[in-house]
Amino acid sequence: FWGNQNALSQTVTEVSQSTSNFGVAILATLFAYDGWILIANLGGEMKNPQKLLPKAIILGISTVLVIYTLITIGILRFLPANLIHHLGENAPAYMTAKAFGPLGGKIIAAGIIISVLGTLNGKVLTFPRIVFAMAKRKDIPFSKSLSYLSPKGKAPIAATVFVSALAFIMMLFFDPNRLSDLCVFSIYCFYILAFFGIFILRKQNNKRPFSTPLYPLVPIIAIAGGIFVAVCEIINDFHGVILFLGFIALGLPIFYLVKKYYNSKV
Repeated sequence: FWGNQNALSQTVTEVSQSTSNFGVAILATLFAYDGWILIANLGGEMKNPQKLLPKAIILGISTVLVIYTLITIGILRFLPANLIHHLGENAPAYMTAKAFGPLGGKIIAAGIIISVLGTLNGKVLTFPRIVFAMAKRKDIPFSKSLSYLSPKGKAPIAATVFVSALAFIMMLFFDPNRLSDLCVFSIYCFYILAFFGIFILRKQNNKRPFSTPLYPLVPIIAIAGGIFVAVCEIINDFHGVILFLGFIALGLPIFYLVKKYYNSKV
């Protein structure tokens, strides 16, 4: 409405000059869209998840995509690209303060706080459920403690404390921006494996509660996109990637030792 009409073309030209940086930029935004997997983690607690999960994922991600795109276009129309680059994450606050005065800055700050609390709420609800499910199957150490549920609310208290402590330790040793990028990279390594798993499940021809639409095109696109982002992060932060892959690889011997221990008890 107010800004530089050349801002969009200027930004696109700059981005096209470096493929790896473009991939890392995508990696940074993927954290915002990662709610789809959080919904899936709660599938066991839903009534009729076969119908509700696809609707929630499609409508939720589409809504976020539209809102983010409109906000981005608004910022690019209001500010020249070089100023956006200089301001970094402060660009939205700068724009609202310029457009609406001091009240605008307060509104965007309040919106960010609400967004952060909403994200934390979703993560706290879902991440401990992964640890709880693994502990219930005796896949991790201290499974008896980590599979504990509170008598009244049936909440995985021990798993929640464990995940919170682990997050706190990681925050002490990593820059938040780098930590989020490496965490998304690690998550997408598992997503790629899960996308490959769709082909294995189809080959087994077992009865399935949900069938992937447009198979095999959808998993192929998902795998290609995941590999592109992963490779870009490897180029951008090779040492960080090696460190996180080391953490992931460390889980394999622990998993097999734990399974061997519990099998010996049977």
